[in-house]
Amino acid sequence: MMKEKDIFKINGKNADELCLKIREESFGEEQLLLDKANKEKERILSEAIKEAERQTSACLFAAENEIARIRERIFSIVTMERKRIFLEGKSLFITDVFAGVKQEAENFRSDKDYAKFLKEAILEGIEIVDSSNAQVFYSYLDEGTISLVKDLPVEFKKSTFSEIGVIVQSQDGRLLFDNRFSARLKRAYDEIYMKLLKEAF
Repeated sequence: MMKEKDIFKINGKNADELCLKIREESFGEEQLLLDKANKEKERILSEAIKEAERQTSACLFAAENEIARIRERIFSIVTMERKRIFLEGKSLFITDVFAGVKQEAENFRSDKDYAKFLKEAILEGIEIVDSSNAQVFYSYLDEGTISLVKDLPVEFKKSTFSEIGVIVQSQDGRLLFDNRFSARLKRAYDEIYMKLLKEAF
């Protein structure tokens, strides 16, 4: 930088030198300012790159978490759908089997083992209601067959239902066990269905 005392010494002879000196000093200062600006630019650019990398990393992390969450949800939906299809298939199969069994039951009344079936149904009912003086309600269609099991220590009462099986009730009427075929079928269906649920889950 040109000093103040040098200004008063300017004349024709040293004017060129003075201009050259001013230009040199100006160039030096300009160079310092450019260097400083370049360093500041590099610093800002470096910080911007680091910030961009940090934000990119944060975005990638968030995206990976979201992808993992979506993947888990899809897997859960697929698993539940697979179990639902499995249960529907099994349920339809059981329903078909039980419909066939019910159809066969209609013909069981004329079978030679029907009296044995009635006796076992009555004994099971007596055990459930835990009464030695139980009442047994039987179908009006079984009047002929029931005479084969009247040696049991119970009170027999003809009823209006038509399906095979019996209803056993305690003498005081407080306990009742429905051992007709439809009730037996329902108990078996519920038991089998619960087993299937455990298999599925």
